[in-house]
Amino acid sequence: MRILLAGDWHGNREWAAISLETAARAGCQVVLQLGDFGLWPGREDAWLDHVDRHASTAGVSVVWIDGNHENHDALDRWRHEAGGKAGLVAMRDRVLWATRGARWEWQGVRFGALGGAVSIDRFLRKRGVNWWPQEATTQADVDRLGDVPLDVLVTHAAPTTVTPSYRRLPLPEDIIADARRVRDLLDQAVSRTEPPLVVHGHYHQRTRHEADGRVVEGLAHDKSSVEEALAVLDLDLGLGPLRTP
Repeated sequence: MRILLAGDWHGNREWAAISLETAARAGCQVVLQLGDFGLWPGREDAWLDHVDRHASTAGVSVVWIDGNHENHDALDRWRHEAGGKAGLVAMRDRVLWATRGARWEWQGVRFGALGGAVSIDRFLRKRGVNWWPQEATTQADVDRLGDVPLDVLVTHAAPTTVTPSYRRLPLPEDIIADARRVRDLLDQAVSRTEPPLVVHGHYHQRTRHEADGRVVEGLAHDKSSVEEALAVLDLDLGLGPLRTP
């Protein structure tokens, strides 16, 4: 089984189609998208229909985690309708949302999802229009993921082993503190579940960090190249390294 890991899509229809076509060419059965998927107010159904249509054409399924830039009010409603438990929520035939704390297995490999992040430009955004306080990962999310070991943890933000690009920006102290709080929670999740591989998006750059037997891979976004924003995980070959599609 092969999985195409994809960084931020931001609701970019052309890039979603390219990603799905790339998955088909690479022999992948699933695209695992790492947040900032693009579920935005007033465009949810059209976007999901678009992704589902191209996924069907490519013969793949899409599993995505939420980032900070999603309509979190709509996601709250979907979660409630799905019973409120962590899991894979079917939004279309070939599009599933992995809620925070979701766990599943593909070919015996244990995956876990922990979406969410802090918008560093939230002071420029309007609550309920293009910013939602539910964007940030919480302690309850980490507790929902639990302590049972994982093989792969997929997140939107990254644990503190990664130095994010926004560190170079003059940001308000409260935003820096909130972003750090989320990253500390991801550290806790990693410590509790001990995955040898963590893959994330959010920072719009391709990175790789290895320490203490654990690899943390970051993927870029829809304005980047295929080589920076997409990667193949071949479960028949173990957990790495990720390869270029």
